[in-house]
Amino acid sequence: MGDSDDLFDIYRKDQGKAALTGPELAAALADTVRRSLALIEELCAEVTRALAQARYSTRLAQSVTDRSSYVRLDRRSEGFRDYLRTWSQQRADRVGGGMHWEAQILVTDHRRTTKEIGIGIAFEWPGAGAGGGEGAGDGGLAFVEFWPTGTGVSLPADARGFQRALVACIIKLEQAGELASVKERG
Repeated sequence: MGDSDDLFDIYRKDQGKAALTGPELAAALADTVRRSLALIEELCAEVTRALAQARYSTRLAQSVTDRSSYVRLDRRSEGFRDYLRTWSQQRADRVGGGMHWEAQILVTDHRRTTKEIGIGIAFEWPGAGAGGGEGAGDGGLAFVEFWPTGTGVSLPADARGFQRALVACIIKLEQAGELASVKERG
């Protein structure tokens, strides 16, 4: 262990950093939601490429639901952008509020059968992640739970875990006979 004065100095520096407030906090919250959803989209696309031989496609559904108000929105719409702006401003003003959302990942097999995999997303408070509280981009963006298996992963830190959890859900759907891989037919 290092010199105790060094540890106190590090602690003071960490405590002295200005926490985000007001419009900056609202912007960081909205950015966390947007970046998390974009990352989930990217990870789904990577899983689709990895499962090309089995002829599965995966994608994040367009609609998302805010669990605090049960409002369902098309995440690519202007209404979503407006809602997200209001949502993040309310949380910044109150320094709290529900940060849990729901979404679905759509999985389509070679027969064009599509099944939904429900996920819960708990967005991280900017600066509260594993990065030591320095700002919105340092630590986690979100914690994602896959409902069919109960597996939870932190993004972006466990992106590979996200992909494994998604594949585990697909395998569970295969075992239930709801989806079929081309590879199964030989």
